[in-house]
Amino acid sequence: MYKNYFFLNRIVIEANKIIQDFMITSIFSQDKDKLIFILNKNGEEKLIEISVNPGFPYFTVKEKFNRAKKNTLDFFENYLPLKLILLEIAENDRIIKIKTDKCNFYFSIRGKFTNVCLVDSKNKITNFKKMPDGYSDESFINEINSTKFISYFNIPEFKIENFHEYKIDIKKKYPIISKEIIFELENRTSYQNEHEIIKELKKIIKEIEVGNPVVSMDNQTHDINLIIESFNIFKFDETKLFGNLISALNYFISKKYYFEIVESKRKIIRNYLENSLEKLSNKINNVKTSIERGCRTDEYQKLGNLLLVNINLIRTGMENIEVKDIYDGNTLINIKLDRNISPQMNINKYFDKAKSDKIKFDKSKELYSNLTKQYKKLKAIEEKFLSEISNENYELIMNELKLNQQEKNPKKDDIQSKFKHYLIEGKYHVYVGKDSKNNDLLTIQFAKQNDYWFHARSVAGSHVVLRVENTKEVIPKNILKKAASLAAYHSKAKTSGLAPVSFTQKKYVVKKKGMEPGKVALLKEDVLIVKPEIPSDTVYLTVE
Repeated sequence: MYKNYFFLNRIVIEANKIIQDFMITSIFSQDKDKLIFILNKNGEEKLIEISVNPGFPYFTVKEKFNRAKKNTLDFFENYLPLKLILLEIAENDRIIKIKTDKCNFYFSIRGKFTNVCLVDSKNKITNFKKMPDGYSDESFINEINSTKFISYFNIPEFKIENFHEYKIDIKKKYPIISKEIIFELENRTSYQNEHEIIKELKKIIKEIEVGNPVVSMDNQTHDINLIIESFNIFKFDETKLFGNLISALNYFISKKYYFEIVESKRKIIRNYLENSLEKLSNKINNVKTSIERGCRTDEYQKLGNLLLVNINLIRTGMENIEVKDIYDGNTLINIKLDRNISPQMNINKYFDKAKSDKIKFDKSKELYSNLTKQYKKLKAIEEKFLSEISNENYELIMNELKLNQQEKNPKKDDIQSKFKHYLIEGKYHVYVGKDSKNNDLLTIQFAKQNDYWFHARSVAGSHVVLRVENTKEVIPKNILKKAASLAAYHSKAKTSGLAPVSFTQKKYVVKKKGMEPGKVALLKEDVLIVKPEIPSDTVYLTVE
């Protein structure tokens, strides 16, 4: 319920008590979807942190923040410093207003249009993040100018016209009443009339205003909720009680990010184990079948000897010969020949087969033993993986499986965080450009000479790079196809049933002088026809 209107309303009230008379001295971002306001009053520092991630939007106040030394970007510098006057919330919408002496900031939670914008005294609007198609600055300005903003807790006056359909009635008339509040209302008791419903609804909202917030967690499933202590919904075995909502929200945010990290590692390990165990199982079965067929060394040796005894009967051009089997009572036996080689070469061919089959059989037994050991080792790791859900345990397993070598070396591929990052089959790293300039950065600066480069043919799309960690390794065709599917998915061909994708090694991709951002030339290329998709065994690793 962290993004519920009434939770935001309470956050605004609590925050006003904390940040009164502070100055905004800097505003910056070091994460794609987060904006940080640094506040200062007589040397005391606090901060406002706002997430505009549509999947995880929030507004909170924190005590301290360590700004990174690089990869940070300042915003709204021309207006700073600013005197912070008041925080307010729209009377009937999830829009938080940060009122200052020179301008106002608006944090609006609206799905893909979630954003922070600055509006100055001339109604000029400056957005934190680029807005998608369909958004209008002018419409937003008109809306906020006609919206009443408040700094007190808002308990509306409700009116229900249809008692039997009260849930639909409430949702339709009062959009600020979230589904969680409706669930809580349903779980409380059975109602006899509209008056009882309204009375209980106001009670629930009042509990949000004054009740103790609780962070409720399930460490096994990584489900986590921020609710009020008196609520009956979304409770798990482990709960943590707080005296104010901002402290509860900050704890909730940290635990949610922690769980996301743990869950990301869990998916990487799970996919790697599932794919590796399946591959090993298939290999073991194939090798076992080969061993069970037995060694044909004696058979080939016998045929070679019979041909040697009858060499005077063999002529070049013969496809087979029938001779007496001196090893089996002189019964007749038909032996195949290669018509294109001499009699002696045919004899040598069977002796060579006898020798190679013996070597192959011995290697199969050795391979079977090694594969079985690998399988048992992975099963033991899988058992450890399933037995304990914790970041520490997952970290140990990833180290053991060598799945996080790049994390151990921050200097390696230092700019990789700028791209979308996928992991195929728990092993193959794929990077995707985000726009034209980012495509150039990916292809020209980041990609290595032997990496594979992909791009959907004849349509606009992202550059895609499949990292080749070991230049001696032959990348499997199915991995190339999966990387090509990612390239098609991140292109204008995304909705096509099948799409052609060009691919080559990066060393054959050139950027000629004068080319527009994102444009390159290929010295050689191959083409794959693939379905635009994110393959099922592919994990998205980028943290946003």
